[in-house]
Amino acid sequence: MTMTAPDRGGAPPATEPRTSTPRRRLLRRLLKNEVARFAAGGLVAACLVAAGTFVVVSRDAEVQAIGHAKDITQVEGIGIVEPALSDSLLSGDPASIAALDRIVRQRILSGDVVRVKLWTAAGTVIYSDEPRLIGRRFTLDSAELASIRSGAADAGVSDLTDAENQYERGFGKLLQVYLPVRTPAGVPLLFETYQRYQAITQYQQSVWSSFLPVLVIGLALLFVLQIPLAVGMARRLRTSLAERERLLERAINASEQERRRIARDLHDGVVQRLAAVTFSLSALARRVVMTNGGSPPPSSVAPDVAQAAGETRAAMRELRTLIVEIAPPNLHAEGIDNALRDLLEPLSQSGIAVSLDAPHHTALPAATTTLLFRVAQEALRNSGKHAQATHVDVHLRNEGGGVRLEIADDGRGFSPTDLDSRRRDGHVGLSLLRDLVADAGGSLHVESHPGGGTRVSVKVPA
Repeated sequence: MTMTAPDRGGAPPATEPRTSTPRRRLLRRLLKNEVARFAAGGLVAACLVAAGTFVVVSRDAEVQAIGHAKDITQVEGIGIVEPALSDSLLSGDPASIAALDRIVRQRILSGDVVRVKLWTAAGTVIYSDEPRLIGRRFTLDSAELASIRSGAADAGVSDLTDAENQYERGFGKLLQVYLPVRTPAGVPLLFETYQRYQAITQYQQSVWSSFLPVLVIGLALLFVLQIPLAVGMARRLRTSLAERERLLERAINASEQERRRIARDLHDGVVQRLAAVTFSLSALARRVVMTNGGSPPPSSVAPDVAQAAGETRAAMRELRTLIVEIAPPNLHAEGIDNALRDLLEPLSQSGIAVSLDAPHHTALPAATTTLLFRVAQEALRNSGKHAQATHVDVHLRNEGGGVRLEIADDGRGFSPTDLDSRRRDGHVGLSLLRDLVADAGGSLHVESHPGGGTRVSVKVPA
């Protein structure tokens, strides 16, 4: 935040709020990043929805296609094959096999249906369009046996590694559909067809192709509509935060100007009157002594007057120190090093050993000088009033395109719990300064632990 300190006695110059600060630039980058993350998240969500929909629709289409295959097989088995069955098939009658073979080849075999088998419950193939299978016996699996017992059609992907499927391996992936049929004498048989799985895949593709445009367009519209909303919300947030920062700048500037006004009024009013009272008391003490011929009067009025003059001078010095703390005069003209010496002087007078390591007349921007002064003022006030320190070290140095100020004391330190307690009690000086330092593009760190002193380190751009 921009804070300027005019010379005492002059009118405070107008302070213009900055239109761009490091925090604002950082905020803009963060908001852009958040919008980018929002867009990326929306894109990922759309892809996940599309992938999930694809899986669900594909499975549903597969189920429908298999159900359709079952329906066709039932029509073929019940409506075509079962009326053509004869009991003589069970004994392997060539004429009965040939009659059924003609019907199968004419009405059932096609580009999709590549194999037909007719089984007994014992696992013997009594008919197949592949003659080499007729009369051979294989073990029926549990699903096929269950279909014969229940009378319900069933289907599944054919295991081409089984011996019974050795002549179907050249067709690729197949769907086998089976259902029970009966001879005229009521003997149960298992009617089984082998269909190319490609037909199932084609059905899935047809269902998906009809659904895909609607899904893509819907997700694209949702995604496109969300981006302007996110950008608009980010802009409103940025505007709100910028307005908040402008209000904070104005409040700080107003507070700084009010501090200068109070300091000016104190210096031009109360301090001047105290100075006049001090001179008057000193002159009165001298007159009392001279009136008595150079000897103290019997009533000992002169010592009391001299003591009053001394206390008045001490009060005036304390008031001037307070004025310096409220609004340091000539801060930018005299330099931060002299301002730091002024801040250390009260600690030295109270018996605390102090040391200052700072370049003479360090050239810094006015806002940076004021900010460093405020940090040093708050840290040294804590060292003098709360830390019970016996030694305070202050270091100021240029570092990596900026300036670093470190203030360390050997006081009693504090724990995080103590710091939280002080914040609840209203002691938030360093916390507020940390925000001001962040606004200036710098950083402020406080290191302390009970019995180990406190170190305050601040770095700001030069």
